[in-house]
This record gives sequence, structure tokens and C-alpha cells, in this order.
Amino acid sequence: MLVDAHCHLESFKKKQLEELPAHILPVTSGYSHKSNVENAEIAERLGVPFCLGIAPQTVIREGLGKMDGWIEFIRGKRPNAIGEIGLDFHWGKTEKHFADEKEAFGRMLGLAEEMGLPVVLHTRRAESAVLDFMDGWGWKKPFMMHFFSGKAEEGARAVEMGGIISIPPLHSKERRKTIEAVPLGKLVAETDAPYVVRGVEGVEKSVEYIAEVKGVGVEKAGRATAENALRFFNVRK
Repeated sequence: MLVDAHCHLESFKKKQLEELPAHILPVTSGYSHKSNVENAEIAERLGVPFCLGIAPQTVIREGLGKMDGWIEFIRGKRPNAIGEIGLDFHWGKTEKHFADEKEAFGRMLGLAEEMGLPVVLHTRRAESAVLDFMDGWGWKKPFMMHFFSGKAEEGARAVEMGGIISIPPLHSKERRKTIEAVPLGKLVAETDAPYVVRGVEGVEKSVEYIAEVKGVGVEKAGRATAENALRFFNVRK
């Protein structure tokens, strides 16, 4: 079995959901209240792990006015992690955006701590800023850097802080350096489907990428990344 550590099943077509590969366990993730509601329902129906959270791009688009209600919904469920949450310096353009992102991020970390859950981080062009924020906040629990696109040094720092690194099936020189620098025991594979690749089967390419860079067999890389993800999301299979 392989684990796709981050996808968005609420955005899959109905036929895709009906034909999910049996050998791949997807972890579906919310990023807004609407997607949280949909993902919670899908996860319950399919029996798959799920994450609920309010992402920075949602805060930029919708503001903070309904945050209390959004948090109450998450609190009423039992997700495997709080996410995706974090900071986004690609879509964020103004000081108001950045202030709102940080307010939401802090509240999500507080909710995760209250619920005793790990967090899944969105860090687009903000890897160091996210790690600085968490360090200043005093975060001590596990976290996952979703779709890691930062520098190898930032990946290594995340691991030192107790994090794991999620690798998508997209190759780059810096991502290769990150895979080289981070132990296999701290790597998971993801697709971010359907936004990056069409479906969860794309996680096979992520695993192949990790195996090739690490110089190990695909089976070993698949088993390791699956075990790492299952442990992080507290899933027994």
C-alpha cells in the first residue's frame, strides 16, 4: 500500500471517487469551511484519513469574520490533523493580508494544540517565515510541510524542529537537494490532486522520485513513506 499524504478529494469528479485505486490510501485535506464540510463527509463515507483547516489563501479571500464558526465546525469533528494552515507570500500582497494570515495561523495552531493533533502546513514562498512563526509560538508537536518547495536548509530545519517533509511528483534541483538532505524516515509522498496531478495514482511518481534520489528500491521508498504518513496521521492499517 502507498499513502498519498495530501490531496483534495472534494474536488475530484464523482467517477474518480468511485474508482480510487485500492492500493493507495488518500489523506484528503480541507482549506476552507466549504471544503472542510465536504471533506469530512467524504472521509466518513470512504473511511479515509482527513485534515480540516483554514488556509491562508482562504483568509485572504474571505477574511476572518466567520472564523469562530469555522473553528467550531472543526472542533466538532475528529480529523487526523489540522490543515492545511500556514502562511502564503505568493497570494498575500498587503500588510492586511499578512496580519490576517498570521491571526488565522495562530488560531489554527491553538486549535490543534487543544485537540492534541499534528498540523499540515501550507508554506508557499514562506517556508522560513512559517518555521519562525511556529518557533515563536512555541509549537512542539509534529507537523508536515505540505508540497515542500523551499530550500534544503529549510527542510533540514523543519526536521530538526520535529517536522516531516512531503514530496510531490514535480522535479526541481532544490527539491532534489531536500530529498538528499532529509532522512527517508522523515519523508512522505503526496499529489495535491487534482490541482497538481489528476489523481492519487500520481503518488507513485512521487515515490519513484524519492527512491531515485535516495538510491533505494521503489518498494522500500513506498513502504517507508507510507509508514511515515500512517504514523504522522495516527492511522492503523
